[in-house]
Amino acid sequence: MQKRKRKAKSFYIDTNIALDYATNRNMQTVLVLERIKEKGWRCVSSTFLAMEMADYKKEDLFIERARSKKWEFRKILREKNNKELKSVDFENTVDWFEDFKKQYKKIEMYDFLQDKDIWKLAQEISFNSNLSAPDVIHLTSAIWGAVGDYCDIFVTNDNLLYDEAKRLIEHYKVKSILRIMTIAEIRKKFFKK
Repeated sequence: MQKRKRKAKSFYIDTNIALDYATNRNMQTVLVLERIKEKGWRCVSSTFLAMEMADYKKEDLFIERARSKKWEFRKILREKNNKELKSVDFENTVDWFEDFKKQYKKIEMYDFLQDKDIWKLAQEISFNSNLSAPDVIHLTSAIWGAVGDYCDIFVTNDNLLYDEAKRLIEHYKVKSILRIMTIAEIRKKFFKK
């Protein structure tokens, strides 16, 4: 009898995981993603991740500038939607994202939400969950990614997204092809050292 070849793990990366890695704000995430890269396992995400990361960096640049002007916290909060960034800030944002992609070459980005039926699923999830639109886009992308055999594990450290995704994965009967896990769960299950 021939041994069945074991399918390599494949992970859908939520934006909070990518930001943890890009900013080194969570070393456990950095270490786990590096181990995933060493194993040659696949990492995917939505192209939407790039836009969320750009939002993060632009807000970071705005706050950095506001702090250098010694603005008080309340003024920063009031003005954060009126950033008035310059072209150099946009160039810095692009460079920062390109550095992230070079540093973590393993991630592939796809536009999973390409037709009206997938958008209809996203809308249904939005109306029937406590998730924000960005989280709905990621969950729908992960579900569709699993259907298309791009990923089998959705990785997030967002507690609300984790709980809602667990419920919705069960509801939509995709539990056999998609699991949701935190970085700590991945470390414990796949990297026991």
